[in-house]
Amino acid sequence: MSPQAVPKPDYVEQEAWDNLMATRDEATIRSISKEHVKRYLELDGGGDTFLTQGGPTLLLGMTGRKSGNEVIAPVNYMEHGEDMMVVGSIAGLDRHPLWVLNLEANPNGWVQVKAKRWPIVARKLGSEERAALWPKLTDFFPLWGHFQNYCDREFPVFALMPAEK
Repeated sequence: MSPQAVPKPDYVEQEAWDNLMATRDEATIRSISKEHVKRYLELDGGGDTFLTQGGPTLLLGMTGRKSGNEVIAPVNYMEHGEDMMVVGSIAGLDRHPLWVLNLEANPNGWVQVKAKRWPIVARKLGSEERAALWPKLTDFFPLWGHFQNYCDREFPVFALMPAEK
């Protein structure tokens, strides 16, 4: 299904959906994300920076697979014990978000939730583990499930685990 063909779910207000659909392309998402990171860092996750599309947002710091430089992405997450679970949905676009490719190349990084930052190691969930956790993830943040229903690629799920001290 084309990226533009995703119908609005009942639980999203029309104005919010229109705003999401108007910014649902890689270049716009990259630009908005860059500004979001800047504001999140300035406000320690305060103001309007902690919630994105109605879900909690963390900053994920990692090494760019091509540049070797630090890259920071705002990502919706769900707490799962000590781990932070993140889903590579990027609003159901045809390609994985760049942070997925970066974590696959180097799983070491850091997360920041509001003002607290700590080192992590990312682990991509296998298909059985993903399937078992998927209902909890989509109950917590329904847009992951909604976009998955209209996308041909399977959204990868990562556990961001605290790095050993």
